[in-house]
Formats: sequence, structure tokens, C-alpha cells
Amino acid sequence: MRDLIQELVVHYGDLRRQLTRDLRDPHYAADIAQSSFERVYVHAMGLRSGRQAKTPPNAGIESPRALLFRVARNLCIDDARKRKTAQEWTRQQMVLQHSAPSSEYLAAQSQILNRVVGVLEGLPPRRREVFILFRAHGYTRAEIAEQLNITEMAVAKHMVRATLDCSRVLAQLRLELLEDQSMASAMDFDNSTLSDDAS
Repeated sequence: MRDLIQELVVHYGDLRRQLTRDLRDPHYAADIAQSSFERVYVHAMGLRSGRQAKTPPNAGIESPRALLFRVARNLCIDDARKRKTAQEWTRQQMVLQHSAPSSEYLAAQSQILNRVVGVLEGLPPRRREVFILFRAHGYTRAEIAEQLNITEMAVAKHMVRATLDCSRVLAQLRLELLEDQSMASAMDFDNSTLSDDAS
């Protein structure tokens, strides 16, 4: 065991120099070299005591230098993967932060939702029930007809009328939103023209 430790110490300096050249960071290279040394030492102790089930207790390490360098290489690969994963996660978080919907968009969506809810509440009860069963719950016309004890033709009529009612309100809302946007654009244009004239 003492021979193994001495051989590892001899190759430790070579490993650290190699890692410093490859990684271009002496502190990071020292950390990897130290971790590699520790892992090979722990591995050798496990072999000596026969704790590893796959390896017989009398087996030795054929090339401590090769094992030391291979462990270091694997540690570098693992660390590079971790860094890449962390960078990818950070990039995704940045994209999510920059792609968050604007307050104007959220206000418009809320306005649309409130209007649709208002339309649905204003529908006759049977028409509202048919529409919700079909659109929200995904029932077929036959299933709705059976559940409400009406004909499929009645279900189709209720669906058409409810869809027309919702479409009318959404079309009206779209016009209102477009008018609001055009007015806001006109105000921005007027403000920029005034500021240009003032200068």
C-alpha cells in the first residue's frame, strides 16, 4: 500500500501540470488533481479490504498513473456537463423572464375572459349547459343529447346559437381593442410630433 501511495504522489505532480495546461486554471486544476488522488486512494483502500464485491480482495491496481489520469479526465467531463446544464438552465430562465407577457396583454386577456363569462351567464340555461358540456368537458352531441334528454338536432341548434352569441361579443371586443391600440398609437405619434416641434 505504501508503494501505491508513493507512486500516486510521484504522478500527482504530472497530473497537476497536465490539468493546468488543459484547463488553463491552476486552482481548478489543483482541485481536480486533489479529488482524483482521493478517489484513487479510496478505491485502493476498498480493494485492499475487499469491500468491493466485484473485485477480489487480492486484486491490485495495474497502473496507478493511468487510473489517476482517467479519474481526473472523468471528473473534468462530469464537471463540464454540470456547468453546461447550469448554463442551459440559466439561459432558459433568462428567456422566460424576457418573454413574460406584458401588462397590456394580460389586461386584454382578462377583459376577453370577463366578456366571455358575461355572455355565458346571459345565455338561456339549457343553451349554456349544452355549450359548456361540449366546449369545456368535451362531450359529443350524442352524449349531451342523452344526458339532457333532448334530440341531437336540439343540441346542434343550441351549439350554433351559443357560438354565434360568443362570436358576436368577441368580434365587438376585437374592434374595441383595435380602436384602443390605434388611439394609443395616435397619441404616441402626437406626443412625438409635439416633442419634435418643441425642440
